[in-house]
Amino acid sequence: MKKYTIVFDIGGLFIKTAVMNALGKLVPDSYMIYPSKSKESKDELLAHFVDLIKQQTNRIMDKTFRIDGIGYAFPGPFDYEEGISYIQGVDKFENIYGVNLRQELTARLANESWFAGKRSPDFHIVFENDANLFALGEYAVGKARAYGRALCLTIGTGAGSAFLEEGALVKYREDVPEHGWIYNQPFRDSIVDDYISKRGIVRLMREAGLDDGLDVKNVAEMARGGDPQAIGVFHRFGDRIGEMLLPFLEAFRPEAVVIGGQIVKSQELFLDRVRQALSGCDVSLEVTDDTSLSAFAGVSLLLRQTINETKARETYGRDPGNSRIPS
Repeated sequence: MKKYTIVFDIGGLFIKTAVMNALGKLVPDSYMIYPSKSKESKDELLAHFVDLIKQQTNRIMDKTFRIDGIGYAFPGPFDYEEGISYIQGVDKFENIYGVNLRQELTARLANESWFAGKRSPDFHIVFENDANLFALGEYAVGKARAYGRALCLTIGTGAGSAFLEEGALVKYREDVPEHGWIYNQPFRDSIVDDYISKRGIVRLMREAGLDDGLDVKNVAEMARGGDPQAIGVFHRFGDRIGEMLLPFLEAFRPEAVVIGGQIVKSQELFLDRVRQALSGCDVSLEVTDDTSLSAFAGVSLLLRQTINETKARETYGRDPGNSRIPS
């Protein structure tokens, strides 16, 4: 009997979702994009989440199959281990603040006859932030797989990060920032997130005297067209990425830095400057083009790791330690 996982990448406007097979590969025709309905009431949101699970389950064509788990890449703040959302003040998902989504979804799925016979005995619901799932996915099927130790960075509205060692997330160790998060670490006169992000580029645009009516996409197009001020914005942005990375490379000593997120659409405008800034470091610089697909693979890997950990605890009667190694 074949086993599958259903994965979701939750955003404020849209939810991307797919079905993954037991090898962590995307099931054909299962990649879908739906509205997030992030401003709806608690009950309407939870009903929406359950309906999406049903729709994705119906895309599995095998006559007999089991669903090993459901995984969510969810924005923060969020208690990922418990499954509780703490998002507030950003006009999205306000009505599920403090809600234990794992408990709520488990209870609702238990009442759905269409799901009862398809749930595996090992079934789990897991949550993680998108940067961690991007990193796990890159180890499972992407650019980080060739390296024993990697720092994975996603750059978009903010700076997401994760530190990987042999496919396991390193969150609480002296050589990495707490949780593996660099966004809140001191940088220049503020924190990393204020510089290595979309608003960090906007800051550089203002410093360059560019029109306030322009957005980042406009300035990228100007840079591709040869505008010297726009080119300078992205060159300085690349310099700052390299400057920001240096202390983390010195402490963690990764073999590679893997960059993803919306910013990679403009990689040709800044990546060479990152390479120049890191030229004194023995580290490879890799870029991945589809962060969502990496996150999907990451959810699938996290579910397998969680199932293995649960089985180890049941077998040995204790926490097996750092057992999140790919199966």
